[in-house]
Amino acid sequence: MPTPLDTIDRNLIRQLRQQARASLTDIASAAGVARGTAYSRLDRLVNAGVITGHGPDLDAKAAGFDVTAFCTLEISQGTHDDTVRRLAAIPEVLEVHTVTGVGDLLCRVVARSNDDLHRVLLAMTEVETVQRSQTQLALRTDHRRHLADLLAED
Repeated sequence: MPTPLDTIDRNLIRQLRQQARASLTDIASAAGVARGTAYSRLDRLVNAGVITGHGPDLDAKAAGFDVTAFCTLEISQGTHDDTVRRLAAIPEVLEVHTVTGVGDLLCRVVARSNDDLHRVLLAMTEVETVQRSQTQLALRTDHRRHLADLLAED
């Protein structure tokens, strides 16, 4: 069941987004709540699975991954969980989504170059349950928003 987020929760998320390295006292102050309130609210959001990490957001290109691709995969019936597990074992496969329409899975993949992407795609299609793949290259990313940004805007 989703955890409802109130104004205090959204303010705390906004402050974390803007000042991820700030102390809890500074985040609480900027959000206009007591440190204890901030601690208990953030702890509740972590335990509810709303906040899933505190790591830095990384830019793929700046980190050396110049190629982003989206791969639509058709897989054998009844092999979903095994296929996802095997795809998740490929480090460059950042996301695997079960989708409707053409294909069964949509994967977001990064690579250091086109040659490296070829290697990654070969690894993906070596999964025996993958029957067909179609890949689209992202020429550039014109807009990116994180869920924390969306919640912070409310």
